[in-house]
Amino acid sequence: MGDNIIKFLMLEDDENLEVVSTEVKDGKRIITIRQRLYPHFCPVCSYRMHSKDTYWRTVNHPVMQDGFQLELHVGQRRWKCTNPACGQTITDEFSFVEKYKHNSKQTTLMIVDAYRDSNITTAQIANKFNVSDTYALETFSKYVDMKRRNLTEAVCIDEVYVDVTRDCKYALVIQDFITGEPIDMLRSRRQDVTEPYFADLPLAEREKVKYLVSDMYKPFIGFVDKYFPNAVSVVDSFHVVKHINNSLRTYLSKLAKKLRNQDEERHRQREAAAGKELPFKTSKEYYIVKNFQWLILSNQDRINYNQPSRYNYKLGYYIDLPGIEHMLFDIDPDLKKLRSLKEKYIRFNNSYGNDPKKARPALRQLIQEYRESGYPMFKDIANTLDYHFESIINSFIVMKRFCADGTHISRLSNGPIEGMNRIVADMDRNCRGFRNFEHLRNRFLFSARKNARMLASPLPREKYANVTGKKRGSYRKKEDAADSGKEQ
Repeated sequence: MGDNIIKFLMLEDDENLEVVSTEVKDGKRIITIRQRLYPHFCPVCSYRMHSKDTYWRTVNHPVMQDGFQLELHVGQRRWKCTNPACGQTITDEFSFVEKYKHNSKQTTLMIVDAYRDSNITTAQIANKFNVSDTYALETFSKYVDMKRRNLTEAVCIDEVYVDVTRDCKYALVIQDFITGEPIDMLRSRRQDVTEPYFADLPLAEREKVKYLVSDMYKPFIGFVDKYFPNAVSVVDSFHVVKHINNSLRTYLSKLAKKLRNQDEERHRQREAAAGKELPFKTSKEYYIVKNFQWLILSNQDRINYNQPSRYNYKLGYYIDLPGIEHMLFDIDPDLKKLRSLKEKYIRFNNSYGNDPKKARPALRQLIQEYRESGYPMFKDIANTLDYHFESIINSFIVMKRFCADGTHISRLSNGPIEGMNRIVADMDRNCRGFRNFEHLRNRFLFSARKNARMLASPLPREKYANVTGKKRGSYRKKEDAADSGKEQ
């Protein structure tokens, strides 16, 4: 029975262990172990040693998952040399726990491995393994030091909101488009951070990059000319559609505001005529524009117009999506033409995958149509498309990608990095923010990379300690409790 428990607890590396007793007490499973008695000889003079006394240690070893909190009571004997001229003393050593430590080595491995789950917080990990938040955090920092990976043929870059400090609001994520794994994460997208970083990368490595995929943020596009001599810029198609939709959304917001102002003016006139205050009611026109503008912004081929009619309490009758759409066009006839212009870009974007040569004249024609549309909004969009013309055409290039479910051929885009940024956003939300960017970076890279490895030996304290330059003062319960939500 004792040997089975030792194997179950993963302590079989120490062949001299024996189980003295096991008991369940106060919701805890307590296992008492010690080393078997065998002759000890002095390491100094080789005289026989005798057992002087036993020191009992409580070691946290949370391997069992049967609803009990596990405790190991470890008997550590002290041995003294029988040679009066020597007097050397030693104590029993155990392979599963370090000297002066209260947690087994296996606990350390399990704590670090738990950080692979980006949805779990340090507090939850600490509670799971019966350690303090500080211990869990320091254990991860000691054994995880994620390094930058080499740049590849296709690189994606995008910013993600982290709000760690005033100078660390938007972090820059760099991703390998081919494997979908993160290359690195910078504390800021600002030039004073990105310029020394990319300039210090080996030129031979930067020359390997052929495609730099980003949104339409000008500094990102400028990276190509500054740092990557053999690369071309690729503007992600999603962000082009988003730019067009943002222009439409602004137009719809102004239309809704105009209708709201008309409602308020009519309300004031009714109150003046009645000579008393009346309840304010918005018009059906304002309600339709405010709540159903998604019919204009959504891709038309993704809208299910076959849905049955539903009773609308605001309108007071049954109506289907084509009916609501007809009401929108009655409110502002320009909406039909504006949506049609938007849909032309979406059809263009979906029609020339893996054929940038044919996409080139089609985009020229579309830009010309936007300029001749008579709508200032689409004239501005045409100017944007013309400015990013080559980068947009490059987005029709396809490459082989290696994903978890196999190999795929896909267009160059920032879609994979947008999904990866969700990991950062979810971590930030679950942990209620981070104070230390290096910890955030390590956590993100450790959880987002496949088979990320921990260090074989711990880092020295000066390498991972969060030194702020300010000595911690006395404990102030209210202030510390209010700030305790943020992960270090």
